[in-house]
Amino acid sequence: MKINEIKLKRGQLYWYILEIIGATLISGGNPLRPIIPVAIKEIVESLKKIRNLNVEETKVRKSLEKLESKEIIDLEEKGGNIFVKLKDKNNLTVIKYSTKALLNFKRKAKHWNKKWFLVFFDVPEIQKNKRDYLRRFLVYIGFYQYQKSIYIFPYECENEIKLIKKIVEGAKYIKYIIAEKIEDEKLVKQYFKL
Repeated sequence: MKINEIKLKRGQLYWYILEIIGATLISGGNPLRPIIPVAIKEIVESLKKIRNLNVEETKVRKSLEKLESKEIIDLEEKGGNIFVKLKDKNNLTVIKYSTKALLNFKRKAKHWNKKWFLVFFDVPEIQKNKRDYLRRFLVYIGFYQYQKSIYIFPYECENEIKLIKKIVEGAKYIKYIIAEKIEDEKLVKQYFKL
């Protein structure tokens, strides 16, 4: 597969790196090999594997320095290598981007067990902003909007839903269900290319 040599939009590399760092921490090395701390070289390799991007180490380091200035990570030099350590694994920004990365990996792996994983919620009108944010966020990370407050994903995602509950206040309103059969399955399968 040819590695893309495209010009990234401003800040795009920063968010890609954050996805990789978060996914590495939460997944314990899957889809990425290393567990935090991770070296810059491994981040460059992960960008090639996951994003199909060829990025110079100097650009990765510059983005990491921005993350360090925002106190999300620490950079540490050992034996001529620069290692990245998260300051706080519960940082909401890290959780947000790592959740998206993990769900993307599951979609690419395409190991569908013919079950549907549903998230639904009933956030009160008084918390309309939280409800609207949750709807946008679920679509952003790859869920299909089945009904106004019901979202579907074709791969097991209970751990990711737990992370979402950390991100979005009002977790008590979010519920998770596993279903073997749904109406309009053909439409949902088309959406997920199953």
